[in-house]
Amino acid sequence: MAVEGINAFQNFSNAVNFHQSAQKQQTDKGTGASKNHTPLPPKKNYTTPIVVGAVALAALGTGIYAYKTGKFAKAASNGAASVQKIKDKIARIKENSLAEANRVINDNSPNGIINLPIIDHSAGMRSADPAQPERFHQAATWLEEAYKKAYSKAELSDGKNMFNYIHEYMNDGKTALAQMYVQMPEAEANVRIRQFVEDISAMDKHTGMTAEKFVKDLKEIFMPKAREALK
Repeated sequence: MAVEGINAFQNFSNAVNFHQSAQKQQTDKGTGASKNHTPLPPKKNYTTPIVVGAVALAALGTGIYAYKTGKFAKAASNGAASVQKIKDKIARIKENSLAEANRVINDNSPNGIINLPIIDHSAGMRSADPAQPERFHQAATWLEEAYKKAYSKAELSDGKNMFNYIHEYMNDGKTALAQMYVQMPEAEANVRIRQFVEDISAMDKHTGMTAEKFVKDLKEIFMPKAREALK
């Protein structure tokens, strides 16, 4: 199942004119899910109801999809928090951001069809606002929850599972989630990735792409592309 949507962040300004789309929201009308999967809108119609302030608007206006710090988070040092402390931290962040994540998903699900490119866009806006606490974790929560809900509705079967579909989406240039992971401390990203994969494995028991293959490609293909996009 081909999946189309926004390109990697460095191509965002070519796919979306934010200042125009913020004034008129357009969504697909009268179209159902192809094979029960989320259809994607025409490339020039991406909009979002989420506005996070002048800093985000300025960043998006220059085609920057995620707030660029000029450097990437480094792995935790030997004296860093234990894995359990990291898990506790992420659990708190998820708990605090889950309600808003669900609202964003619901606001961008006309007729129950989740519009992933718009949610990618919204998450990028959230990550672009340095006034937001743990902005990359917040955005990652939005994306992880959206992808899990959207692809649980795909045409799942032995040979084609949720890992296959999410992989196809990322492989088509949509590295929004990977860009959030590379901008948070490596140890924290590793915990989030593990939890994301465990959630998907629990939701979908069909055979297909393995969790190990999905994680391998995420770390060796999609995350390096995300780093390049943010340079």
